[in-house]
Amino acid sequence: MLTPNQIYDYLRYYCYTNEKNAQVLHFRDLGSKNLRDLIHAKTPYIAENLQTHLEGFEILEPRETGGIIAMFDQEPIDVDAYCNVTKHSLKEDTAIGHKQINFSNNDFFLYRSRGLYNPIIAVSEINSNDVARLENNSHIPFHYWSNAFLSRYWYSMYEILSPTYYSSKNKFGCYIRDTSGTREYRKDILKMLKNLNIDVHCPILDNANIELASDLSATIDWEDQNKFDIHLVPETIFDTEKVHLTEKIFKPIVMGQPFILFGGPNSLEYLRSYGFKTFNDIWDESYDLEEDAGIRFKKITDLINYLNNLNPEEYKKLVQQTHIIASYNREYFYSDKFYNILKNELHNNLNEAFELREEQFYTNPGGTLFYYDNVYFEYCGMKPRNGVDHKNALAYAYGKSKQVGDTILKKYSKMIDAQAQPSDDT
Repeated sequence: MLTPNQIYDYLRYYCYTNEKNAQVLHFRDLGSKNLRDLIHAKTPYIAENLQTHLEGFEILEPRETGGIIAMFDQEPIDVDAYCNVTKHSLKEDTAIGHKQINFSNNDFFLYRSRGLYNPIIAVSEINSNDVARLENNSHIPFHYWSNAFLSRYWYSMYEILSPTYYSSKNKFGCYIRDTSGTREYRKDILKMLKNLNIDVHCPILDNANIELASDLSATIDWEDQNKFDIHLVPETIFDTEKVHLTEKIFKPIVMGQPFILFGGPNSLEYLRSYGFKTFNDIWDESYDLEEDAGIRFKKITDLINYLNNLNPEEYKKLVQQTHIIASYNREYFYSDKFYNILKNELHNNLNEAFELREEQFYTNPGGTLFYYDNVYFEYCGMKPRNGVDHKNALAYAYGKSKQVGDTILKKYSKMIDAQAQPSDDT
């Protein structure tokens, strides 16, 4: 069971011991949208002379002779949001230059991840237009279900507790804290629950001014397990084409409860692909196939309303049918089989990304390092003052392939020969 930082340190260890020539960057603050917060970490898996104040400075050598793995593995990716937040940060920071804020977002996104090898980017979403956009812009995405790893850590202590299936006070339960940004759709959930007079345990619905902890979705009040029967799961994103499931989907699984999921299309199918079971033989889960968010929301609403209005005997029989599946899911969540699936996915997809990165070294000579710095050079009339030694990078390229070196020299000779200007910074 791994915390976020342990995952990142493990990847650093993996790259180091397998000589993958890549530096792992993660966000200093989880949930940050500022690319300037992508940092290295103090770890024994890099040279001792680079340890001092590591989180405050950029290690340049990996850009010149290697590449970057950027960890965008916890929050859904929004390319424009990352770029706009970072550009605003640069503009507000008068201590440094910020000419790159005028770049297109496609170019600007390379701000922290460029390297002689194209950057590998870790993601936790599939069917994503944002990931496809990055892939078309010289990034190499690899998917692994990071939030499943983290959920095994966050929910580890609850394995020793046993769910009980008594008659609950409420039919449904729903935990909602944040209703801003991509989570704004949750306001519609609250409105629906109230308007349809749904029999629900929902703290924020009972008291709009209640203060809820920021780690609400990663903790469980075990007494709540007997307050309701069916868990309504409001995922981080709903009005989207992508599948991105977080620790929220595992909360009912750990509590031994059936669930109805507010998420992107095919989210239940994604969950089943890892070995979990859902409730399509007990109630209608066709909402999961609906790509239109409005229609998907209505189908979920109709399902909740239908279950809410069943007569007591029909409802009791239906809920009892869910217990076998809920028990299976809970046991499977804590199983070695599930954890091994997660580990194998991480290793296999990362290794495939490294293979593609090696191919692109030859098909895209100079990688994103020379591309981005040349964009800067052509726009600003100077090289970025970032300390990168392009001649060192060129020598490395020649050491691997004369053809690659010749191509870089021909395409970027003007920028390579230019001097970095001391008045600017990236």
